[in-house]
Amino acid sequence: MTAEAEFTRRLIGAVPELSPLLDEHLREQEDEFLAYLFMGEVAQWLHQQSIATPDRIGEVLAWLESQFSAGTFDERNLIDVGIIEMLPARPEGSTILMMLPPELRARAEVAGLLEA
Repeated sequence: MTAEAEFTRRLIGAVPELSPLLDEHLREQEDEFLAYLFMGEVAQWLHQQSIATPDRIGEVLAWLESQFSAGTFDERNLIDVGIIEMLPARPEGSTILMMLPPELRARAEVAGLLEA
């Protein structure tokens, strides 16, 4: 199992609400898992849910922060490039961007998402 697939398995375990999104991803990709594409879909889900369920999204972001802090290069890259860089910039993404914990927020700053 690749690092990306293993990370995704842990993500789905921590955030079971993403299971239908993964199922849809696999259907659309004819059962081929494209980790970075899926993480972009996770980023959109986080953005969409940040207003409706901010407490839950805060929990998910805290989990992602812990995984980023302790992760391997591949896991950190998947979170950074696959999720954080795929979040919408300000002003559209203001809600989710303001919820980011410190390390993920720093990655969003490097990506230029907090400017404007």
